[in-house]
Amino acid sequence: MLTTKLRYLVPDTVVTRAVAILVAALFAVHLAGYWAYQIGAAAVADSARDRALAERLVSIKRAVSSIPNPAERDKAAHALSSSSLEVHWSQISLVIGNAPLTERAKATADRLKELVPDLAAEAFRVGFADDGAIASGEAEAYHHMLLISMRLDDQSWVNFSTPRLGTVHPLDPKLLALVLCIGVVIIVIAVLLLAWVTRPLRDLATAAERFSLDAKPDLLDETGPLEVRSAARAFNTMRQRIQRLVAERTQALAAVSHDLRTPITRVRLRSEMLEDTTTRDLIGTDLAEMEEMIDSTLEFLRFGESTEVKRLVNLASIAETIVDDATDSGLTVSYHGADSVTVMGQHLALKRAASNLIGNALKYATTVRVGIRSVDGYAELAVIDDGPGIPKENLETVFDPFVRLETSRSKETGGVGLGLTIARSIARAHGGDVSLDNNPSGGLSATLRLPLSTAATLPRAKASIT
Repeated sequence: MLTTKLRYLVPDTVVTRAVAILVAALFAVHLAGYWAYQIGAAAVADSARDRALAERLVSIKRAVSSIPNPAERDKAAHALSSSSLEVHWSQISLVIGNAPLTERAKATADRLKELVPDLAAEAFRVGFADDGAIASGEAEAYHHMLLISMRLDDQSWVNFSTPRLGTVHPLDPKLLALVLCIGVVIIVIAVLLLAWVTRPLRDLATAAERFSLDAKPDLLDETGPLEVRSAARAFNTMRQRIQRLVAERTQALAAVSHDLRTPITRVRLRSEMLEDTTTRDLIGTDLAEMEEMIDSTLEFLRFGESTEVKRLVNLASIAETIVDDATDSGLTVSYHGADSVTVMGQHLALKRAASNLIGNALKYATTVRVGIRSVDGYAELAVIDDGPGIPKENLETVFDPFVRLETSRSKETGGVGLGLTIARSIARAHGGDVSLDNNPSGGLSATLRLPLSTAATLPRAKASIT
């Protein structure tokens, strides 16, 4: 659930994923840089502190040893103490001389001698309070206390104690702001570059969505990275092959249908010479059904090749015209709806779609009602009949080419199962769709849904369609 909401808020695109990877990489780099900065700053600070400590040890030892009076020596030692270095003069050493030298004490002594070579000539001891030095006490504060004892010429000692705690170096706010600014600039530049690089992919997706068998569109530009160019080239080749295949198939079927019409015409002429009226009528019916199959199949195959220009079309006027023609033929059909509903499309194609839906209803029902209304920016042409309806599981199947349901559509009604297929194809080519639904009171409801144009008007509603 959380993943779905996140995808809704943040588009799951190549640019988004690349930016996420970039942000993660920048965060990791900055984190590693900050860690390296802390280590480096700590090393520099520790080195400077140790050097200052070593120099102070030598200078304090020399200052105390220059005072002959023992009482004055202790006062001078206290006077030279600071918050980080405590100094005492005594006759004994705080660091036990016969205690074993630990590794860290030895490392500290070597480090001090390295920083201040003068200490190499001095007699001094190094230890830690928790290593067993004198008067270390039990308090936690003494456990990491560094103790240094330097011997004077009269065998007395100057004792030093200083804490050995790690130093935390906070990040400078200005440096942090600079790092953030650099990161933001890098991300902005990356987004712009990624949008430019992935634009051919968006063009490819748009071309694939708009692909149709209408007038040949311009070829997709083969630009961008190698993989995108290859995909665009393959798409152009595929589109040309599909269009060529469909054109060749349509031409072949058109040629076959033309060749079939000649023997059909001959059979029709010969059947007229039959004396048996019943046989002659049966042959005529079969021949008419064959011609209808040929015409419907060719119309289905040729759909999408129309060069008719799209214009503003009054869908209500088309529906009323079809209803009036059916009424003149003695069929029970009525129109209830707006006088004017304007859509943008091809007039002949939309008339064919509406005619297929209304004609399909008239074949299987005794009463048909047609109406048009506007709903949420769409024009809806509803065709409601009182026929047998369609099983729920077959409401989508009947849109497949050449599908006829024998349980609810008898063969006597004619047709080859392409009327609904052609109607839906026309609707989808205009940005709409066709749907079927069984009425609760019986019968079938077919709805043609098309986007309204900005000039769509509904000046008068005759009645609601229920």
